Amino acid sequence: MVSVLGPRALQLSWTPPARPNGVIREYHINQSGAGLIFTDTQRAMRHTLTGLQPHTDYSFVLTACTSAGCGASQPSTGRTLQDAPVGVWASPRHVLVSPNEVELYWSEPSQPNGLLSQYRLLRDAALLFTGDRRNMSYTDTGLQPNSRYVYELEASTGGGSSRSDRYVIQTPVSSPEQIQPPYNVTVTSPRSVFVAWTAPGVFNASLPLEYNVLLNPGSKESLIRVAGRDQYLHLPGLHPFTHYLIRVQACQPDGCGVGKGVNVQTSEAAPEEMEAPIVKAVGPTVIEVRWTQPHKPNGFITAYFIHRRPVRSRQELLVFIWSQGPLEFIDASDVLQPFTEYEFRVKASNAQGSVTSPWASTLTLEAEPQGMTPPSAWPTSAYALLLNWTRPASPNGVISQYRVVYQKRQSDPTLNASPIIAVTVPGEVMQAHVFGLEPHTTYNARVEAVNGAGSVSSPWAMVRTMEASPSGLANFSVEKKEHGRALMLQWPEPDTPNGVIRMYNIYSEDNLEFSGLSRQFLFRRLEPYTTYSLVLEACTQAGCTRTAPQPITTEEATPSSSPPPITPQIKDSSVQLTWVPPTLPNGRILYYQVMGVTVEEGRVMTEDDYLKRAKVFFTENNTQASSFSYNVTGLLPWTRYKFLVRVVNSAGHADSPWVSVKTRQTSPRGLSPPTISHIEGNPYKLLVSWTPPADTNGVLLTYRIQRDNVSFHFSFDTSVLSYTDEDLMPYTTYSYAIIACTIEGCITSDPTNTRTLEAPPVLVEAPSVEDLTAYSATIFWNAPLIQNGEITLYILQINGEEIYQGKKLKTQASGLEPHRSYELRLKACTNGGCTTSKPTAIQTMEAPPTGLHAPGVKVTGSESVEVSWREPDHPNGLITSYELRRDGQLVYVGMDTRYHDFTLLPSMEYSYTVTANNSQGTTTSPQAVAKTHPSAPSGVAPPKLQTTGPSSILVEWDPPARANGVIISYSVYRRDPAEPNIKRHIFPPHHSSFQSCSVALTGLKPYYRYEVRVEACTLLGCAASDWASIQTLEAPPSGQNAPLLDLQTETNGIQTLFLLSWSPPAQANGKLLHYELYRRQVLENVAPSGAILVHRNISTSYHDAKLLPFTTYEYQVWAVNSAGRSGSPWARGRTGPAPPEGVRPPTFLRIHATSAVVDISPPRQAQWHC
Repeated sequence: MVSVLGPRALQLSWTPPARPNGVIREYHINQSGAGLIFTDTQRAMRHTLTGLQPHTDYSFVLTACTSAGCGASQPSTGRTLQDAPVGVWASPRHVLVSPNEVELYWSEPSQPNGLLSQYRLLRDAALLFTGDRRNMSYTDTGLQPNSRYVYELEASTGGGSSRSDRYVIQTPVSSPEQIQPPYNVTVTSPRSVFVAWTAPGVFNASLPLEYNVLLNPGSKESLIRVAGRDQYLHLPGLHPFTHYLIRVQACQPDGCGVGKGVNVQTSEAAPEEMEAPIVKAVGPTVIEVRWTQPHKPNGFITAYFIHRRPVRSRQELLVFIWSQGPLEFIDASDVLQPFTEYEFRVKASNAQGSVTSPWASTLTLEAEPQGMTPPSAWPTSAYALLLNWTRPASPNGVISQYRVVYQKRQSDPTLNASPIIAVTVPGEVMQAHVFGLEPHTTYNARVEAVNGAGSVSSPWAMVRTMEASPSGLANFSVEKKEHGRALMLQWPEPDTPNGVIRMYNIYSEDNLEFSGLSRQFLFRRLEPYTTYSLVLEACTQAGCTRTAPQPITTEEATPSSSPPPITPQIKDSSVQLTWVPPTLPNGRILYYQVMGVTVEEGRVMTEDDYLKRAKVFFTENNTQASSFSYNVTGLLPWTRYKFLVRVVNSAGHADSPWVSVKTRQTSPRGLSPPTISHIEGNPYKLLVSWTPPADTNGVLLTYRIQRDNVSFHFSFDTSVLSYTDEDLMPYTTYSYAIIACTIEGCITSDPTNTRTLEAPPVLVEAPSVEDLTAYSATIFWNAPLIQNGEITLYILQINGEEIYQGKKLKTQASGLEPHRSYELRLKACTNGGCTTSKPTAIQTMEAPPTGLHAPGVKVTGSESVEVSWREPDHPNGLITSYELRRDGQLVYVGMDTRYHDFTLLPSMEYSYTVTANNSQGTTTSPQAVAKTHPSAPSGVAPPKLQTTGPSSILVEWDPPARANGVIISYSVYRRDPAEPNIKRHIFPPHHSSFQSCSVALTGLKPYYRYEVRVEACTLLGCAASDWASIQTLEAPPSGQNAPLLDLQTETNGIQTLFLLSWSPPAQANGKLLHYELYRRQVLENVAPSGAILVHRNISTSYHDAKLLPFTTYEYQVWAVNSAGRSGSPWARGRTGPAPPEGVRPPTFLRIHATSAVVDISPPRQAQWHC
């Protein structure tokens, strides 16, 4: 099972196979594409795989192995989680369209690590744009000229988000505007384009204007070609049949602008860079050919031509022409031969030419061999054949091996024998030996030739093996005769004679007993119940075969020669008997009987008397062992007994001789507990006395005393019956028991318990303290380790003064002083006396210090004060640190009692306090005050600026944050960022601007940026603020020039179209919103009137079409911003002539034979002056 742990980790776990078929020795994990990645020999049944790629599918196969082999599972697939993308906006691209507009382009992250869900574009850390994965560009407008902008792109997946590095773009100060798309884009060849364009609508005519042509701007394959000052360019080196977006970039020293684009596609050319096809043999006479289109198709591929030829041949053949469909071809023509190498190549064609790929070769697959002749075979022994053969007439591949197959030839033609593969040899071997055959047997043999596609078998060849020794010789059939003295032996023929039987022999213990062709023999002069090892031998011409030795046993007889039992171990109540089988058992022993009798001291008995009184103690039925043993129990200690063993078989029984034994002594019995008595007035002694045991069970040797289950190291004579025990512990319970012993053992009496008298306590421990404070302590103690009695009283002393008497183990001591040492003693008492502990010392806890005086302060300059202090009157502990605070702010922590405070402000009053700290608290001194000397001011903030009109601003400022003395003047500085000069205005204390902290600056330029700062001065120096900037308000434009008129021809060939262009006003005085173009018609001798608005836009050019021919017009341009408008002078122009209209038919006034008078009227619209 594959479990997902994260974007870069998977956990693999598994269970043992349902049918392991043995002991699993190890597991292997194979990863697709990576091979073996882990071997588990510890049966962990899991593996964590790290270092993977996010959002990636991985496939694994688990292999379990036993000692016999391995088995593999089905593939298991897991996909890692998504993660944040990597390589966001690795190659940022942009196109600066104008100072106010930029186009941004990006590509997918180099490692998406998941499915991209959105892009977020940020400008100066503010969100600018949000789009999905299809949005790969954004046009940012409304920018400020000559400004720096920082862009970041954020890409998000289901696993998180990542931001790109910061991408900084600087907008130009200004750039040409109203850049038109190229008006002439002509494809001149498959690799070149001619481009022509017009000048921008708005640019600075006083500065040089140069052009660049951008190809596919914003893409990874963008190109830029320099045109210089020309308005046309020939673009060579392009790719055939490729789409290009062509845009014109116009540049002046202050910056460049880019116009809209025109799409164009280059014309076709012959294809290029055709790779060799991929050819794969899928059969002996079938080849699959696949190919891809040329890397540079340079047009639409109309056909592919597939050529084939045998390797090392120049005779190629066109086998296929492709016109549509998948780029593949299956070559299954009849001329293809198995296991033959062929070459293919592809020619790709389009409308302009073709390209041919290199040759690619493949080898057709193998086919089954053909034409295998029968092998030559002859026997080399009774069990082996030698075969020779030749290669197949048609191998149809590489002969990898030959298989030699044989079968036994049956005498019955209705029976079939299964073929057996005897041996497999490599394909280059043409000979093989076949072993393991049956002797004197006819076999059929053949050879199979094998290649990668199949095999072919030769016809059968017949051969017979040589003779061998017989096999399958059976054991004798036995009949027992003459009461165990003879055997009748019979046997059958061998199962496999392997030839003609020429002799039978019988051996007994390697002695030849019979030789002949008869298959029975009477074997005489044998012993009863005796095993004989007989071997039968059968012989052919090739050799002899013997049976395994066959043991045969004669009939049984009564046992004889039974030895007496022996007694290896004799105890007080048991005797162990061992015996061996009789020397002549004469049959199978059925059982043994152990019989015994008690021998009475002083009484004479016969052998028969003992047998009559004897009883059976044990019957042993397992008679197969070589020796036997039985432990006779329940006997009396220190008593004599007689034992024998009776041997029984199916023919009768026999008794062994008697053996006499005497049981051993044992421990006594019936020992009473001792009597314990106190010694008057002595807690350290006890008197112990006892009586003899009721049954001694032998000779009593000693007495021993056992105290608290521990025996004394000495013993007493049997005449001693008391003992005084000394050096005992007072008020202690003791247990006493008596041990009485014979030579074979001891007995311990039940214990008697008693307690010694009381004594004074021993080892009184010193008291301990808990909950120790500065003014009190809880004192407790433990009972003495050795109390020697009942504790009747505890007495506690502090510095020799008793503060407690009683039986409790704890008391409270109060009224102590902080951080002071005290000595404690404890006295413990029993009815036997009192004992005092060793003294122990304690020290009370610390308390917050008290009595800290105000520090001493000394002013050492305008920015420093020296502070010193003394230790508190009552530290109440160890002072760990001092804290010095200035105006409540911590400035020093340490153990010094002096501190020099620097970096202060001039002419400021400061208060100082000191805090003394110990482990329990603090105390703070009264404050001490010091005032620093005066200095120059500091902390002058930038002024606040407010526009009051197109040519004035109001400047306001605050006094310095730290005057550091008396302010004697303020100065206001004004500067133009584009000019080096700075103007200064000084205001002494009597000036109104000094009092109000404000001033109005006038005479400024409209819609212009200024920077202002303020300076404050004391007698010891000055300090200035940072610059603050502001832009004045807009004013109506001024200095608008008249438009330029360029008469142009319309599509009908008549010049009735004016191209009007104009430049911006000399003073825009603000941001121009648009231009308004007015037109009026001028008639002769009539004052112009009735101007018409024909154009309103920010562009600085306009095509005025469909005018009247040969007519005078006047044009005026107005520049408009948010504050007003400004108009240019009128500019006049006349359209070109056109053919007349409204021509009437002529009128014939008089007609003569050779002349006529015709009246022709003028056209209603002459369109020109004659």
